[in-house]
Amino acid sequence: MWFPQLYDNYNSTYENLISGEIPAIIIPDVFSKSDCKNLCNKILANQNVTSGPGISNKIGTSISSHIYEKSKYFSNARQSNQLIQNIFSSVESPLVIMRKIITDIFQKQISTAIENSMCYSDAVIRIHNDGDSVHLHRDNSNFEMSEYLVSHFENQLSAILYLQSPSNGGELTIFEKKWNKQDEKMRQPKFGYSSDIITNVSQTRIPPVSGNMVILNPKFYHQIESIHGPKQRISIGFFFGELSQNYLCSWA
Repeated sequence: MWFPQLYDNYNSTYENLISGEIPAIIIPDVFSKSDCKNLCNKILANQNVTSGPGISNKIGTSISSHIYEKSKYFSNARQSNQLIQNIFSSVESPLVIMRKIITDIFQKQISTAIENSMCYSDAVIRIHNDGDSVHLHRDNSNFEMSEYLVSHFENQLSAILYLQSPSNGGELTIFEKKWNKQDEKMRQPKFGYSSDIITNVSQTRIPPVSGNMVILNPKFYHQIESIHGPKQRISIGFFFGELSQNYLCSWA
């Protein structure tokens, strides 16, 4: 069986996620329910909500929206980082907490990636509403983002912190199938891949519990199940990879 590993019992390594021996690590209760609620109130009141690939509402800039617009990405990343920092001004920054946990688990220091003295985007806040879902996809900066320095980082993973659970649904489903280049013939024109790719493939579902953090290998196919009800699914996330044996760099 293919199950996520709870951090409380964790005795594995970075390589267990890279190899796919485990689908994810779940770290429960890293952010208090009251801080989650206060932060979500600020997020939902913010006027800087935009759209992007696979998501109808987000705050922050990501490379996936600027694959061929590198200078625009770095300009927007600077503004995005300031905006998110302002949103976090009334609570301990969840980004600081997430980075500390990553360092504790993997015994590697982590900071936001820098290229030519320009900072990458720290993170993206995603807001999924009633009826929203995210189609089957994978994330692979090594393959997609060749114009960017982060495409050269090894063993890329993804970190997500859930800030608000939806009324119903919104689970993260991860499939025990890693992307390979031949899969590109199954790619959909706008976003994602044909579900034929994951026929008869084992899967695991992770509920979006507010305050919980999840670390996964995004090269394994995954999707977000449909959200139902008036309460939005709100999360913050970023990617990270190995700059060296003892140092990680993150980006969004």
